[in-house]
Amino acid sequence: MKFLLTGFLFSFLFTSIFAIEPNQWDNFQDGTTQGWGSGPVNPNPPINVSTGGPGGSSDAYLRVISNDTVGAGSMLITFNVTQWTGNYVTAGVTAISMYMNNFSNETLFMRIAMQGPGGNFWSVNPVTLLPQSGWQIVQFSLQPASLTGGVDVNATLSGVSQFRILHNAVGAYIGATVDAEIGIDNITAAENPLPVELVSFTANQNGSTVGLSWVTASEINNLGFEIERKLFQNGKESDWRLLGFKEGYGTSSEQKTYFFNDDLSGVYAEKAAYRLKQIDFDGTFTYSDIVYIENIIPMIFSLEQNFPNPFNPATKIKFNLPQDNFVSLKVYDSLGKEVAVLVNERKEAGNYQVDLDASTFASGIYYYKLNAGDPSAGTGQSFSETKKMILLK
Repeated sequence: MKFLLTGFLFSFLFTSIFAIEPNQWDNFQDGTTQGWGSGPVNPNPPINVSTGGPGGSSDAYLRVISNDTVGAGSMLITFNVTQWTGNYVTAGVTAISMYMNNFSNETLFMRIAMQGPGGNFWSVNPVTLLPQSGWQIVQFSLQPASLTGGVDVNATLSGVSQFRILHNAVGAYIGATVDAEIGIDNITAAENPLPVELVSFTANQNGSTVGLSWVTASEINNLGFEIERKLFQNGKESDWRLLGFKEGYGTSSEQKTYFFNDDLSGVYAEKAAYRLKQIDFDGTFTYSDIVYIENIIPMIFSLEQNFPNPFNPATKIKFNLPQDNFVSLKVYDSLGKEVAVLVNERKEAGNYQVDLDASTFASGIYYYKLNAGDPSAGTGQSFSETKKMILLK
């Protein structure tokens, strides 16, 4: 009896800890894959990548790879048999959202799928991820009408034994063979269906313009979207600023696509964040997740004063390039002798920071000079500027 009681207690605890719950999520920051698998003897099992998620360099995510061969590892699929199983009906979870990033050169058609007493079910409509399109928010509906496949969808949702994320253009419980790589992060369970089912929200910079686009799978009483922006510069961030408004489609079951352009001419910042404020006809609102432009392309060349200054023995030098160019950044002593080469290569347009360690230098006045481009070439822009700094030991 003691053994049976212990076994029952273990089963109860396992179910309580790992079964689906409203608003639970996976952000993969604990360094594990949190129960995610990919089939037997897979040469490319899902792994936890500690950097490069949607939140930036310190954000972890789950990486899934397929190799388009025969057998294990050929299909883009990962599944969970622990905390994403259980009774979705009782929990009231009717949608799953997550960040996805298609790192591959193939267009991917992503679906979720579930195994349970009523059979295997998967998304009727896939989420399309274009190649190399960056991190974007996607949402999968768990409404019975949004799933297809087995015999009894409600029975499966009441006892999910396996939860899958997979690529398959035609729809199935198994993935399709493809040579691809995808990132997944911040998988979130929603208690209630959102008034607007946001499929994707992306931001891309082209010159001085940031193009925002978002897609909805369905809308309920949607008045529209306010578009907001926040800027980041020198470790500080601005308040959210309203940029504009896009009228919604009210109530619609069809996919709708929206576009908005933000002109960054005259804006000086290292990073920009964007979010959508979706507003209902009754005035209630919800915010989307945030998308970022991590390295805003500046409008002009510039060389900033090093910081700190005076310094001992390390300092930072920032410079900005409005276009791709060959760049040299060199340090000279007070007599004009070159003492360090910090940069001497072609750089893409963007904002840069270089660290100088002057622990082997003597105290005194030094100069740093930035040269960008070739003035004698007669094409494109060129730039040259020198600034003074002081080393005090």
